[in-house]
Amino acid sequence: MQKHRLEGLSSFVRDLGSECTTLIMHNNALIAGSKDGKIVAWDIDDGREKWTLQVDGPISDIAISDRIYVTASAELHAIEIEQGTLEWTKNIGGSSDLVVLDKDSIWVTSSLYELDVEDYTETTLFQFNKDSKIIKSINFEEKPWFLIMQKNELILGVGRPRCGYLAINSEYEIRHKKIKGQSPITLGIETLSGFLLGHSNGSITEINDDQVNVIQFEKSPITAVISKENKWCVGNSHGTIMSSNGWKKGFVGIIDCLLDVGDFIWASLSNSENNIYLLNRNDGEIQHQIIHDTRIRLMSNTDDKIAVSDQNGKVMLFEEKILSRRLGEIKEDSDDQQKRDLLKKRLRALR
Repeated sequence: MQKHRLEGLSSFVRDLGSECTTLIMHNNALIAGSKDGKIVAWDIDDGREKWTLQVDGPISDIAISDRIYVTASAELHAIEIEQGTLEWTKNIGGSSDLVVLDKDSIWVTSSLYELDVEDYTETTLFQFNKDSKIIKSINFEEKPWFLIMQKNELILGVGRPRCGYLAINSEYEIRHKKIKGQSPITLGIETLSGFLLGHSNGSITEINDDQVNVIQFEKSPITAVISKENKWCVGNSHGTIMSSNGWKKGFVGIIDCLLDVGDFIWASLSNSENNIYLLNRNDGEIQHQIIHDTRIRLMSNTDDKIAVSDQNGKVMLFEEKILSRRLGEIKEDSDDQQKRDLLKKRLRALR
């Protein structure tokens, strides 16, 4: 099978300087946050840097509405979208983790890690208004690994000791929902009719209008999940991908992230090499193999644009039509291709 080099397929490549930890596209901007606390916005059309901001890292999560809201280190930041001006900062203690927005509020979690027990022992859920005033704080034992606002309820997928998920309504009443198997949540994603949770024991839980369906995958922890048009796809730490379309594909390594774009499922796999496989979304057959020199940790897409970031801090943007054309080109001799890639890298540095 013909192999393609990732950077050679991209429309532009930028460098954050350290590992990219958050990646999101909003309007005409590609926004990324790094392990060292750097946040940068680039123009999607031409790759021009719109603004950059430095805070205490690592950047944990990003949500956008009237402003950009960022959790980083032990703080919550509010950033003006167009110029990147830091408007306010709140210290929330512990390790700030997840952030989600509703019409009037910012919800953010902060977890405490105890070195003695080598685990998280307490989490605080904060509610702020858009002017940084704290409205409510709620404490519980478990660390949440998934957070969404759905049907006027806050949903948190949690780890030990209780596992399952918490549902918090507008009156701050907390309902704990147990899930068969009592396995900690590793991640989750919102779907058209509910949400999907991945577990450390390799199972997935599909919640649709309060109907719960537990599907046992393999025994390895779920590491990636995507959902589109009520179809889903999950990957695990053993290198296996399973789709609700009825297919399963096995690799050797860890599935770091998945993306559903057009006719393809993009699967980022890390082992002794670092590859992205483009799989037929209907049957899982490999259509293209894309190689890279560093582990791919995050992928995101909107409309016809795809963003990818790696462990060294490179952020790459792809345009579907251009990407499709380049994937169809005959591969050059490997030495010539490496020379072309090096020349492209030098030209990008000059820009």
